[in-house]
Amino acid sequence: MAVSEESVGALSEALKLEQDGYAFYVQAAEKVKDETCKEMLLSLADDEKVHEAMIARQLQALETEGGFVVIPGISAGEVDLSAQLFPPDPAVVEGKVADMASELDAILMALEVESASYDHYRKACTATEDVEGQNMFRWLAGAELTHFNILMSNYEAINQRATWA
Repeated sequence: MAVSEESVGALSEALKLEQDGYAFYVQAAEKVKDETCKEMLLSLADDEKVHEAMIARQLQALETEGGFVVIPGISAGEVDLSAQLFPPDPAVVEGKVADMASELDAILMALEVESASYDHYRKACTATEDVEGQNMFRWLAGAELTHFNILMSNYEAINQRATWA
C-alpha cells in the first residue's frame, strides 16, 4: 500500500497540535491559582501526551509499514463530525499564556486549543480512505470533543459562581 502524502501531513500536523496542546496546558497550570483548575489542566496535558504517542506510532507505521495500524483498546465510537465546535478561524492562542488574568482566560484559551484539534481530526477523518486511519482520527476527534465539553462545563461553573458572588 502506498503511503498517502495527505495522511503523513495530517499526522505531522496532529503531532504538532498535541505537542502544542501539552505545552499550553502545562504553562497554563503553572499560572492559575485555583487548584481544581490546575488539576484539570494537568489532566488534559496528560491526555495530550497519550494522543501524541498514538500519533507518533501511526506516523512511524505509515513511514515504515506503508499504512495505519490497529491500536488495541481504541474504539472510535459515534462522533458527529459534521460541524465545527467554534466558528472558523478561532483566535490564535500561542503566546497568550503570559497575558492570562484568570482561570476563565485559561479555559477560554483551552477551548480554542481543543476546537482547533477537533477540527483538524474531523477534516483528517473525512480526507483519509484508510479505515484504521478513519478510526484513529474519529477517536481523537471524540477525545478532543470530550475535553471541550469538560472545559465548557468548568467555564460555565466558574462564570456562574462569579455571577452569584
